[in-house]
Amino acid sequence: MNKNILYTFGVFLAAACIFSCEPNKELYPLPYDDRPSSSYLRVYKINSNVWDLDNLNASGFEAVYESVDKNFGADLDKAEFFATHRSGATGFITREILVKTLTAADMGFAKVAEPTVSDYLRSAPIKITANEVLAVLTTLTTDPDGVPNGTTCNGIFPKVCPAVAFPGTLAAGDRIIIRIKIYDKQGRAFTVNNPQITASPSLGNTNEANITSNLTGGQFYNSPMLYTMIVRRTANGNPNAYTGTYRMAQVGRWAPDLATTTANLQIMRTYKQAWMRPFLFGNSTTDSTQTVTLSLVPNGLPTQRQLTCKYRGQDITMIINLEAEVLGVTGAGYPGTPTPAALVTMQTATLPSTPTAPGGLGFPAGTTNANLGSVFVSLANTGVNCTSGRSFYQMTAGAAVITAGAPGTFLGDNLMPPGIPRRAFPNRGHYRTDRDGLTVGDVFTISVDDDVDEYGRRNGYCNWYTRVYLSLTKL
Repeated sequence: MNKNILYTFGVFLAAACIFSCEPNKELYPLPYDDRPSSSYLRVYKINSNVWDLDNLNASGFEAVYESVDKNFGADLDKAEFFATHRSGATGFITREILVKTLTAADMGFAKVAEPTVSDYLRSAPIKITANEVLAVLTTLTTDPDGVPNGTTCNGIFPKVCPAVAFPGTLAAGDRIIIRIKIYDKQGRAFTVNNPQITASPSLGNTNEANITSNLTGGQFYNSPMLYTMIVRRTANGNPNAYTGTYRMAQVGRWAPDLATTTANLQIMRTYKQAWMRPFLFGNSTTDSTQTVTLSLVPNGLPTQRQLTCKYRGQDITMIINLEAEVLGVTGAGYPGTPTPAALVTMQTATLPSTPTAPGGLGFPAGTTNANLGSVFVSLANTGVNCTSGRSFYQMTAGAAVITAGAPGTFLGDNLMPPGIPRRAFPNRGHYRTDRDGLTVGDVFTISVDDDVDEYGRRNGYCNWYTRVYLSLTKL
């Protein structure tokens, strides 16, 4: 009898435990299977951040996306692309206007080819051309606040004082802000605040913005839905700038994760990593010098150049972007007095060089922060496999010591082992914006984070990601 009582009690106790452990979906609103979920576009890569004022016909916003939803991207119906013009001189903006609507089929979403870690549909490169944007911006001929130039408005909330008519043409320093709004097959829409929300509240889209910072920020979700293109002249107005034959050499390689503190730098000085010494770029692991030919990218953006080089013993094609300005950066990011050490390195001749008196990067005379642009490298699969299921990926130097307002510096010194810079190095690659790079001896640099993963996360996809610095000299 007592055994039966204990057995019955045990059954009720187990049942109570099961039901009490069932999560309260009202208190803990996790994405349970029986709850509705949303959709978003994860930006896989942006191909350029700059429009070339000297070649607007070939400029545009170009990106690759992944469609993310509970059905692995299949719920996406269409996307709308809106544009706003912001004057570089005054900061005034226009109304926002719809440029283009593309269906999921238009954007070429398809399953990613193996090897891949992606479960979601990925688009073909999506391009909204500068001409398409200008065609609709030129229709904004009326000042939203009803005055000729917007200067007589008092600026009382929610007045639209900073909003003006489109001036009719673009100027160097102007911004084009692209906002994306997507719709799923249930007709639900998802987007973010437009730039008018803060500048001209009555022109904002508060009632439709529903994507939070949890999705717009962060390296995993990476769905900002708002992108700024800067209007600049790429290189001295010459559309063929930085093309032709160059001598390329790997001049530095280091571990960015060990470049953030004095103690970490000491680790690189003291514990020499044998695998850091071999050259990744070059004719062999002991010879980094190779001759490469830069050319325009067929049907590409005017900021883009391509080159074929030897990497890890195989021929690969790299595509770089010459960007005269980076958002939020003054010049190249090395302002101030005295001259920042990384800029001094660029200004210093390459030879003679000794371990205790290392040479610099040998940029042309007259190099200053103001006449340097950045060399941007979009996330790319090199095509060189590290395993049967993984490849080496590269992209523009970032993370560790890169900040929004400056590209950062690696504080190398003459105690570093061979292969690691023995003086302060810029983290980003740079070029002279006031030159066309066609004079013998002209120098520019490329910097990539090597061995990032398929999404550009610096987590040692194959081994351990490192920053590789390349110098190119015109022949």
